[in-house]
Amino acid sequence: MYAHITAFEVKLRLWEAQLASGRFVHFPRFAACAPDDVDLDTCDSVVTSLREEFSSRFAGVRVLAADFKLFTAPFDITVEDAPASLQMELVELQCNDEMKAKFRTSSPLSFFRDIVLPSNNYQKYIVHVQRILDMFGSTYCCEQLFSKIKYTKTHLRSQLSDTSMTFFCCLPQPSSQTWKYFFVANSTSSLIDL
Repeated sequence: MYAHITAFEVKLRLWEAQLASGRFVHFPRFAACAPDDVDLDTCDSVVTSLREEFSSRFAGVRVLAADFKLFTAPFDITVEDAPASLQMELVELQCNDEMKAKFRTSSPLSFFRDIVLPSNNYQKYIVHVQRILDMFGSTYCCEQLFSKIKYTKTHLRSQLSDTSMTFFCCLPQPSSQTWKYFFVANSTSSLIDL
């Protein structure tokens, strides 16, 4: 997910620079138009506005970049850049050739679920990864709630009261324990695509 956000921001910066210089490499319709027909200032301001809005909306995700990388690529992070509480376990993990080989042949989620979690050797790393995965689980619960409300709120029932909302808010809350048992029990499930 973070890689897609970063890639789109880089594309927006590239488009902004190309529009500012009058190059339409990625805008073939503009290239086909006469130079007087294209208002470069307006196009440039629209892309700049989009880039700024995108940057502000995903500012919170950028703060978590190191945490995501620690989950998706634990062997590529320098130990000094990792949180102090995880450094010793990260050294053990990165020096374990067997773990490195298994990581190369699996996805980050299956590596964590099938190899790290059952080993119980990296408790602080397990807590860190579960915290990252809980983010996606809580998002799923919110989306599930809105989906239920969407189907309940029809043209015949246009207002939801406080009493009817209590029935919808009885969704299970994700926790690290819940996900731990979910991953172990459902070894073929995939909650996220990183």
